[in-house]
Amino acid sequence: MPVFKKEKSKIKMVVLTKGRDDNIVWHSPINQNSRNNEAIIKSMLTRLKRKELFSRTNVVQFYENNLLIAEFKY
Repeated sequence: MPVFKKEKSKIKMVVLTKGRDDNIVWHSPINQNSRNNEAIIKSMLTRLKRKELFSRTNVVQFYENNLLIAEFKY
């Protein structure tokens, strides 16, 4: 079974980058679907902050069922 799957992941994270960099979409791990949204968002942000991509991040948006549930600006 895959760890991340677009159709089965509970939360989608969209990273809007600065300048002409491509925007990135990540999906939450399927094994975290039973957690509440805040816990999933916190763990996804923690993983993002460890990446070099974070230095080019402008806005991070979180979606559940294609509805915006959280947004963070950097």
